[in-house]
Order: sequence, then structure tokens, then C-alpha cells
Amino acid sequence: MKNFVLLLVSLALSAGVLANDNLRISGFGSLVAGQVLDGSGYVADYPNLGIYDDELDLGQETRFGIQANATLDENLTATMQVMTRANNDYEAEVEWMFINYAITDDLELQAGKLRLPVYYYSEYMDVGIAYPWVRVPSDAYSLDVTNFTGLQLNHRTFLGSTSFTTTLYTGRQTNNSDELMSYLFDNDPGDVTGVGSANVDRTFTNILGVGFEVNRDSTIAKISFTQSDFDETIVNSFTAEADGTIEFIDVYLQQNFGPVSVMLEYNDYDPFYSSYFVSATYTLGMHTFYVMNSKFELDAKDGTGVPFEEHDTNSLGVRCNLGVRTALKFDISMINDTGATPVNQDPNNDGDATIFTTSLDFMF
Repeated sequence: MKNFVLLLVSLALSAGVLANDNLRISGFGSLVAGQVLDGSGYVADYPNLGIYDDELDLGQETRFGIQANATLDENLTATMQVMTRANNDYEAEVEWMFINYAITDDLELQAGKLRLPVYYYSEYMDVGIAYPWVRVPSDAYSLDVTNFTGLQLNHRTFLGSTSFTTTLYTGRQTNNSDELMSYLFDNDPGDVTGVGSANVDRTFTNILGVGFEVNRDSTIAKISFTQSDFDETIVNSFTAEADGTIEFIDVYLQQNFGPVSVMLEYNDYDPFYSSYFVSATYTLGMHTFYVMNSKFELDAKDGTGVPFEEHDTNSLGVRCNLGVRTALKFDISMINDTGATPVNQDPNNDGDATIFTTSLDFMF
């Protein structure tokens, strides 16, 4: 928390030194409280390992972010985003830090540390005010690599009321002591060393990806494809190394019918897992009601046909807009785990859980 306070002070001082039209400071945050009502645990945030138990907890998904955008020249800007999370002792971490060069009005080149744009909500995963649910669907947004360092080329054009956006990106990312993978290997049935002992280092190189999005009136469609080489070192009750090539494809569709919206997103992470979510929302005045179903399936590797991990989640909730920049949300989710290795450790070894979560999302 001390680091975060110092960050706020330094950014405030910087804003006072530079002209307002050269530096813009914005921020966002989510105060999130959750409790497992039935079951032993619930993994609500896979990339950042937010895990709830049967006690009310504000320290798993609560987060704050500050973003600075500086104009360096007529066509050149710089962006830095710093995040602090409760489940990481509020240590300040740089999420984004990149230079943006506007080649033309329709074409821009970005270089630096960027968000990996594989999902529809990739750019807004941490910005709770940007979506209707308490959290992005954890079953479908479970990729452990969320950022990369490299280059990204964005092109946007319009044909009448329809916009077309194409994104090309390349780079690399190293996740030392990968939190998600270390947790999963800790809870592997073959692990006899106890929770907290596993360590997994992952390096993704030669990342190449492309995304294409169409937005027309009440319809949105996006597809992305990403390929990368990876190296992995696992230290647990054993030591193992692995390498190979991964491919990730994601498809998103949204259709709006007045106050009703229907969203569907599916992804396949070869050679590991596939997942999806489908959700419907209904907006009535300042309130948005939603239902959602999501599923995660990690393929079996032993020839038995039984998925190593398979679970689905059903959620019901409401978002109450307190203002343009503030929203209060309530959610109840039920996870049904049918895999051979439940991701939520449970004395009954079934991994089933029911969780209640509330959040206060804001931006400034």
C-alpha cells in the first residue's frame, strides 16, 4: 500500500508540472467482497489467483489502477498503467508501458509492454465498470499470460456505420513463478509436498497474433488467433522441463435487442483446454440484470476419456449504476466440477461450490 500511495503522489506532482493538454491522469478500481456459501473454495480470478473460502474476504479481487497518457509530439503519445491488487499486498506493478505512433488517422503502431489482445474484454479485464458482471467470466478468461512486450499494429476503417478493426502483434513474455500454474501443480494429486511448494516458470517467445473485429449498430463480432513457442520449468516433488508451440483462438459475438444483450465467447487453447461463456443482460433504468453460463474443459492426457479438469459455472446478478462512473454489483455463482481433478479443493473431492460476491466499481 505504501508503494501505491507514493505512486499517487508522484503522478499528482507530475500532473501539476505538465500542462493539462499534455498529460492526462485517469484511474479505476473495484472493491470486491466474496464468500463461499457452500464448498471449500472458489477460484474467481485465474490469472491473478483470486481464491475465496468460507469467510467473507475483501482481499482476493479488490484492485486499483492509475493510467497516465502523455502527448510527446503531434503523432506520438506514451501510456503507462500501474495496478495494485489486494491479493498481492497492494504492491504496485506496471501493467502497460508503451509508445503509440499515429502513422495515419487510421493506422497506429504501439511498442512496449502491452495487454495481449486475445479476448474481447482483454483491455478491460481489470476495469469492473466496463462490463455488467462482477467479474469477467473466470472459466473463459483463464489464460495465465495476459501481457506481452513487443509491437502491435492497429488499423481501423469505416464503411458507413460499420467499423472494421484489424490488429497484428508480436513479442514475448516471461512469467517467473507463474502464480496460476504453480497453484495448479501444487494441487495435483501427484504432489506430496504440500500447498505452497510448487514453482512454475514459463517463457513465451515468438508470439505472433492477429485480431479482426466488426462493429455495426447492434452487432459486434471479433476473432483472434495467437501462436507462440513456450518453455516451462516445473519444480515440485519432481523437476520437469517442457517446450513446444501453443495456439490460441478466440471468437466473440454480441447482439443487442434494445434493452436486451446476448453475448457469447469461445476459445480453444491448443494443446491444453477449451472454454466458453454465454450471457444475457436486461437493462431497466439504472439497473442491469444478468444470467451467465461458462465452462472450462482441460483434455485428458491418459487415454481414459475423462477430462483432467472440467467444470461449469452458472451466475445470476445485478448491476446498479450509482452514477456515470460508479456501479454497485451483486452476484451469486454456482460451480459444478465434474473433472478428475477438481480445481477447487474440497474434502468431498467434487470441487462444487456456491459463492456470493458484491463489488463497488468506479473510475475517475
